[in-house]
Amino acid sequence: MVLTKLVGVAVFILVSSCTYGPEEERAYIENIAVRPESFQFAVAVHYVRFRPATGINAFPNGGIPQYLEPTALVYLVDVSTDENVEIARIPVPEQLKKSFSAHLTGWKGDRVYIQLSGCPGAECYGDLLQFRHYELSTEAPPRRIESRPKDIDRAPGMLSRAPGEDIYMRVSAGSRIISVRTDDSEPFIDHYMIEDSGELAQTAPNQ
Repeated sequence: MVLTKLVGVAVFILVSSCTYGPEEERAYIENIAVRPESFQFAVAVHYVRFRPATGINAFPNGGIPQYLEPTALVYLVDVSTDENVEIARIPVPEQLKKSFSAHLTGWKGDRVYIQLSGCPGAECYGDLLQFRHYELSTEAPPRRIESRPKDIDRAPGMLSRAPGEDIYMRVSAGSRIISVRTDDSEPFIDHYMIEDSGELAQTAPNQ
């Protein structure tokens, strides 16, 4: 009887210690894609709502959070007008939740393309990795496609102005901050940042 009670108490302590804290938000930039010959670029953002592990769940190194809403966000930014618009909010499919990633793969006309990747199970490597492709625009919801067009528009790959390039813009992004320059004789200036809420905020007006 004593042993049974002790086991019951141990189980109660173990279960009650396996807890999670209040909901939090986190977001970071996955990558950007500049639209050639324009002052526009798209931003892919990895956004998630989660509850951090507490109690026994937090051992030995902080534990694994309880992820509630992993989402891919995409913004279209027009530097010439200081406008940015959310053009996609794609909840992560169950098949991609492990090691999920969202990567913009290029432009074709006024359409930008994104690849989502991840795995359905506890492991994610090699043939386990799955992909989904979407076509995005300001005029319609995200459209799932087999793959991006092969003949995408190519933005200049050099920092300096390319021969015949009429509209000059270069964009650099870290995990939270986006820097822009529209004059090849001027330095990059921080203009945008991603908030934990996933919102793209402007930090300085463009010149």
